[in-house]
Amino acid sequence: MSKQRHHVYLIPGFFGFASIGGISYFRQVHETLNEAFGRRDLHVEIFDVRTMPTASLTHRARKLAMSIRDTGGLDDGVIVHLIGHSTGALDARLLASPSVELGLGPLEKKIRKKIRNIVSVSAPHYGTPLSNFFTTFYGKNLLYLVSLIVIVGLWRKPISLIGGMVGVLGKLNNLLGLDETVLHQITNNLLKEFGPQEEGEVRSFLQSILDDQGAMIQITPEGMELFNATTLDNAKIRYVSYATSAPPPIAAIKRISLKHVLTPMNKILYGLLWTLTSRSHPGYPYHPPLELRDLVSDTPLPFAVTESMSDGVVPTLSQVWGEFRGVVRADHLDVIGHYLRGPFDERDGADWFGSGAKFGRSDFQILWNDVASVLMDETK
Repeated sequence: MSKQRHHVYLIPGFFGFASIGGISYFRQVHETLNEAFGRRDLHVEIFDVRTMPTASLTHRARKLAMSIRDTGGLDDGVIVHLIGHSTGALDARLLASPSVELGLGPLEKKIRKKIRNIVSVSAPHYGTPLSNFFTTFYGKNLLYLVSLIVIVGLWRKPISLIGGMVGVLGKLNNLLGLDETVLHQITNNLLKEFGPQEEGEVRSFLQSILDDQGAMIQITPEGMELFNATTLDNAKIRYVSYATSAPPPIAAIKRISLKHVLTPMNKILYGLLWTLTSRSHPGYPYHPPLELRDLVSDTPLPFAVTESMSDGVVPTLSQVWGEFRGVVRADHLDVIGHYLRGPFDERDGADWFGSGAKFGRSDFQILWNDVASVLMDETK
């Protein structure tokens, strides 16, 4: 009898990519999950799903289905686990739902029979007000700019050329008023230090954001109300969620330093995104308030989680779905390993988002080891 094999699929969110310019979206997640499975002598293969960042959830779910099919996820003895960060969790829910047809014929039922777990991390299950803004003219340009700076920040190279942009981007009203000509100039400046191949990959990724923003409409609180009404959970699959919450921006902005010119820009962007995300809509509530525990310390949170609290991108109460494991004090990208500028083992700079959440390596290990225990059915 052949030994069971575990296939874990890591699905990126709307800032997301599997790997671009040598940058991995799920930084150090592979290694942490591999070690956890290895300690139990279990065979695991981990795959990054290559998806379209802001395309519609249906298009993204189809890409996920193709990834599972093409990597042997339907083979005998394979158990499929889906881990979605941000919008990636919605792709997983859509693919797994028995009430949805994606136009893939018998493949859909075959895949649904293989899925054991769907784990969501920082996912907008009840939507995010930030997407309402991203669907506007100004918001479309801001999404492009944020995605660009995310990639540059994750690249972790000295960005001397950004210095000339501080005067342009130093005020929130200027951030919102960027036109395509200015964005083009900024893109050229920030990508000068990238090699030809990496630059081409980044430009292609950024262009896809401008070409298709279907997901931004769908993950508004209004859009997710319809999504949740029509996308039924699969009774044979275990749904698990983790939420993130970061401090209000005033704390981060007070600590702005000019040690690295990108740092104050990251904190200004974080402040803007957090503020936009905090504007809840009374007609479209998130998950009802519940007793939230700190996943890392396993104690009640020392602060109240209201509808205005978020990780800078998604409201914390919007991230609760299925079996809820707890809240991690982190911003939206901390939890996938992007909280340091330098090598993973060195703390040589603040995380690119500048949220002041103080998320660190030990927190990262606790989170992803807990995820591993869920995948191996060690917790109920």
